[in-house]
Amino acid sequence: MKYLVFGAGVLGCNLARNLFRAGKDVTLLARGKWAEEIQRNGLRIKDKFSPRMSVSRIPVVTELKPEDPYDVIFVVMRCTQLDAILDTLRASRARHIIFVGNN
Repeated sequence: MKYLVFGAGVLGCNLARNLFRAGKDVTLLARGKWAEEIQRNGLRIKDKFSPRMSVSRIPVVTELKPEDPYDVIFVVMRCTQLDAILDTLRASRARHIIFVGNN
């Protein structure tokens, strides 16, 4: 299965990293300078309970295209931002879209 985490805030990045560490085929949708940062340096997360920083080389995209072959999309964004992406999600071929509460 192919997973997309749509939203690269704190929750989205943690979800993408956990799926990636579990060996899942996951891609993170990020935008702007944050997308460039993750592509260049990997997703870097400092865990509160560990002195180390984890670096995960998660694939990053900057948009969701209708032909993209994702099976599951996790939408991890503020509820106030959802209206801006609903048409994009409707056009997706994904079989499952899961909205992760974030308000």
